[in-house]
Amino acid sequence: MPSDRPQLTVVTPTFNQARFIGETLRSVLDQQLGPRLEYIIQDAESSDGTERIVQSWAPEFERQGVRWRYVREKDRGQSDAINRGWAVAQGEILAYLNSDDRYAPGALSAALQFFETHPDTRWAYGGWRLITESGAVYRSIQPERYRRSALLNYCNIGQPACFFRRTLLAEVGPLREDLHLAMDYDLWLRFAERGPAGIIPAVIADMRYYASAKSSAQTRAQLIEILRLGMRHARPLSWRRLCQCFYFLRGYAVAALGLDVMRRIERLEKKRRRG
Repeated sequence: MPSDRPQLTVVTPTFNQARFIGETLRSVLDQQLGPRLEYIIQDAESSDGTERIVQSWAPEFERQGVRWRYVREKDRGQSDAINRGWAVAQGEILAYLNSDDRYAPGALSAALQFFETHPDTRWAYGGWRLITESGAVYRSIQPERYRRSALLNYCNIGQPACFFRRTLLAEVGPLREDLHLAMDYDLWLRFAERGPAGIIPAVIADMRYYASAKSSAQTRAQLIEILRLGMRHARPLSWRRLCQCFYFLRGYAVAALGLDVMRRIERLEKKRRRG
């Protein structure tokens, strides 16, 4: 890779996430990658003080030599914001991190090292943790191996733990703007058509679950979107289609009964507050 270009670009889309974005920015700076990292923040004109928080971190980004950009402009939604960042990205490896999630210490170094030592791997993901609104760890998930069959059944990849080569994104195209709850799953399915994912042997990121988060607030709608996307990659009368319907019905029933992960995490958070 040319020495005058960053190796990795991370895009963070945000809108009115002032209560979390400082923690997200800190997790990026804690990676200590310096000019190897390009960080692009796409702010859809937040009105809650997000701009002030981002600007307060500017001296630290500059001190570390991180090539960062803060873009404040209206967009057509989360996918559009991320696509805008990727369109101008200079890094050879790409990813996105939502403004209520965070990277684990050493995550980006682990990702870069994996791609450097696996030059034929075009996309890869590592482990991730589910965290509560306050940042407490609920569960840690470390995938042992990649299986396309499992990915076709349901989304089994933690979004902020996934990284890929710029050339792969150019081949399959950007995030679909007409999808609002499972656009990452759609992208993983398109990646899977080009080849298997690698497994980064480290916990990469924390995904925050709380009641007002988009995916948490619309769990059942997200399950429907995931099912429809998966069905496009399976024959109508097949074992795979049967498996997809099984996982959808199981997830839908669990959500209807209030036993889904988000509800369990919310109960844990309430218990911590009372305690």
